[in-house]
Amino acid sequence: MALAERIYRLLLRLYPAKHRKDYGEPMLQHARDLRRAAQQRGRWQVAMLCLRLLKDGIVNAAIEHMEVIRMANNRFEPVSWISVLLACIPGLLVAISRRHTDLLGPLLPILGYAYLGLLALVAPVIWWRRRRFPVWALLPAGALVWYLTYRAGTELSRQISLLYLPDLGWVGMWTGIALLNILLAAAIFVALLRGKRLAVSIWLVMGVIVVGNLVLAILYSLNTNDGAWSFAGIWQYFAASGLGSVEGLMLVAVGLLAARQHGVLALLVVVGGHLYMCTDNDYLFGSPHRDWAGLPAYLVAVTILYLVVVPLAFLRAKSRLGRAVGVFVPVAAFLVALIAVPPLVTQQPFKMPWGEILFSGNIVLSLILAWLLYSHFGDASRLAQFDGSFEAAPLPD
Repeated sequence: MALAERIYRLLLRLYPAKHRKDYGEPMLQHARDLRRAAQQRGRWQVAMLCLRLLKDGIVNAAIEHMEVIRMANNRFEPVSWISVLLACIPGLLVAISRRHTDLLGPLLPILGYAYLGLLALVAPVIWWRRRRFPVWALLPAGALVWYLTYRAGTELSRQISLLYLPDLGWVGMWTGIALLNILLAAAIFVALLRGKRLAVSIWLVMGVIVVGNLVLAILYSLNTNDGAWSFAGIWQYFAASGLGSVEGLMLVAVGLLAARQHGVLALLVVVGGHLYMCTDNDYLFGSPHRDWAGLPAYLVAVTILYLVVVPLAFLRAKSRLGRAVGVFVPVAAFLVALIAVPPLVTQQPFKMPWGEILFSGNIVLSLILAWLLYSHFGDASRLAQFDGSFEAAPLPD
């Protein structure tokens, strides 16, 4: 089989399944005709054809997926306002905590523990009676998964350090967390996707996450080890800076457990799992610039944008396109703000914030991966009746 045809067969896997079924063979025949015409003009033309097919295939596949999303408008019933309010409460509590007042200060811990009590008592009862995890609990469940993994990983780091661990400075505390995230992600992916055929687009996004971060880890190691890369230096990068990739993959895997019931709504698990970003002043603004009078308002604004606007717009959307906009537009605005605002306020000489850009890119990629993977499970109305077991619904080709 000619190289151009092999490339095009692979690219066809990027298209929606219905489009492949209806137009796959004519498109493949068109690629064969183009290849034969290019062969008559020389090898250089064949090479250029391969590049053109690669570019056109990726662009056109994206267009077809957007068309599928557009045609799916008005398919969903918005989630009830009560569920939306319950899903937004964690973000509201975090936002309120940005502005301490004499009145709300003592009430915040009470409100927080009351919500945790509601989550711990009501969510299991709903699951037991309806065999269905409540939608409003997806976001806080993601946050709790991250927190429990963080605590368990910290203890694992301490135990490992007692046996053997090179002196990695402050980075050593993240080693156990990174290992635990990798093990959890691998175990859940294997358990739920064993024997299932995934779309090329899913493998492509996972490949970009893994390979992209590996390349950056090697570059980080070269810069910190006088031009010689080392395993310790690469692990330093993944343990400390790889939270966006390693941790994101774990949260995507955990969301698969909820995707059988809620489809792409399980994306809230990933959003909630990144809740710690909105509780960390250093992440949202770098080293806090206490002299900036607008800092409290900025922290409240970006917190609400990520943890209130996203679940509200996402859960009230009536179409797949609306859900996509409800997640990716606020998250993109959130990430742009945390990259652009601090340098403007501090008036420091412009310096490309590669660390923030890398972390933000990993977050966006983890959301894209979750969207693609959860879409394989379909919407709740198209799933088999959930019986409480951990057997995954079959994935379509």
